[in-house]
Amino acid sequence: MKRSELNFLEPRRQAQAAIAIFIYKFVVRILRAAWPILLVFLFRSNKEQSNTELLMNATVLIGGLFSLGVSVVAYFRYFFHLEEDQLVIQKGVFNRSLTKLPFERIQNLYIEQNVLHRLLGVVSLRVDSAGSSGHEVTIDALEREDAEAMRSYVLEQKREEAQERSGLGPEASERSAPLAQSIVLRLTFEDLLRIGVTQNHLATAGVIVGTVFGFLFTVAGAFEQDLVKTLIERWPMLQPGFWGFLILATLLFVVAFFLTLIRTVTQHYDLQFFESRDGFQLKAGLFNRREASMQKRKIQLIRWTDNPLRRLLGLFRVSIHQAISGSERAAEQISIPGCKQAQVNDVVHSSFEGSAEAEFRGHCISKAYFIWYIRFMLLPAVVFGALGYLLQEPRFALPAVGFPVLGGLYLWAYQQRFRLWLSPEYLKTSEGVLGRTVTLLPVYKVQSVRIRQSFFQRRRALASVELYTAGGSVRVPFLPLDLARALQDYVLYRVESRREDWM
Repeated sequence: MKRSELNFLEPRRQAQAAIAIFIYKFVVRILRAAWPILLVFLFRSNKEQSNTELLMNATVLIGGLFSLGVSVVAYFRYFFHLEEDQLVIQKGVFNRSLTKLPFERIQNLYIEQNVLHRLLGVVSLRVDSAGSSGHEVTIDALEREDAEAMRSYVLEQKREEAQERSGLGPEASERSAPLAQSIVLRLTFEDLLRIGVTQNHLATAGVIVGTVFGFLFTVAGAFEQDLVKTLIERWPMLQPGFWGFLILATLLFVVAFFLTLIRTVTQHYDLQFFESRDGFQLKAGLFNRREASMQKRKIQLIRWTDNPLRRLLGLFRVSIHQAISGSERAAEQISIPGCKQAQVNDVVHSSFEGSAEAEFRGHCISKAYFIWYIRFMLLPAVVFGALGYLLQEPRFALPAVGFPVLGGLYLWAYQQRFRLWLSPEYLKTSEGVLGRTVTLLPVYKVQSVRIRQSFFQRRRALASVELYTAGGSVRVPFLPLDLARALQDYVLYRVESRREDWM
């Protein structure tokens, strides 16, 4: 798109729908922070309130109305425009701020659309930049055409700047222009159901337990009642005992299963994964529609994982990690919850040219890994064994024996299955017991290499190697010291001798 065709050359406000979005965000913040107070206010309204309580309620109400007014005024004080090679943002009600974000610092632009955005017919544009721990700019309400035009223009400017820095002419710029996208993968509703079955339901169960008990204790404190005790007295299934525990565990698993299934379907609904010459794009989501793009030259590593259920269905979860600023944020990666092996290979070979022909040489980690970590499994065994002996309770014998046995089997299997694969251009690791995680990265994209040695490792001439990239890290534990140092030297040599940009 030509500069003259843009509508962002002069300062302008967001779409008027931003007012409704500002109010919605304000209400959500109030509800999240003050829902216990609101419960007390609603359910204790029949009781006489003291003057102090009335004053507190009035203060909260006045403060809320004031904050609501500030949110509305913030819309009229928010301006943005494009100026030469930078994005300019002016905002603030009482304290005005001016942000100038050069295009060269912009890592990516994301278009998002939640339920409210859909009702209002607008989208949100989030700009991620280098040198910040979060998103530098979020424009809450734009027409989709404007957001797409703005994103296309910024990315095109970045591409032209990269061509100028590399010393290539206009012909090379035309050759590097993105071609029409081709779809690599599209997940149907049936695909999402199969993927939902293979998700981590135990994690969802943990969240449910924490949320329920947190809610009960918060409400109990607000009403000065022992709600947990009341529930146990009224619900026989909550009584302590084997059958009560079995019923609760079954109900918890069923609820967690369906919640995980629903979350998977809504989060990845109508997932479409596209490829062009210079990058990938992913679109997914039922209620919150997200469009993420990624340039291939910024891809730092690719990781794919499976578990027993996914293995039965021949599926892998793939995450593509790009160069990001600050701490690693999962939201900035492209993640595909279910791919066939052939699709994984297509993504990997398209991202890293030459990886298909790479000849890898495998290395194992030392058996001392098992010797070192089994010690941590003996500690709970000693504790449960001591409790069983002191209290004369045979039931403590099971965890006292189970921890070292199961832990030892896990550590032994992990040590046996861990592999470090090296080729002249690529590094790959494979690890896991029940599931498998494979990570692949070009050697020249490593930012730093660190060798760590504990006292135990020094006595056995071993070391752990940590390799850091701009998109994540890889750790290889318990390598022979000479191999760890050779790996460090080789990686640093390839980084210094490779003239290709790492992003």
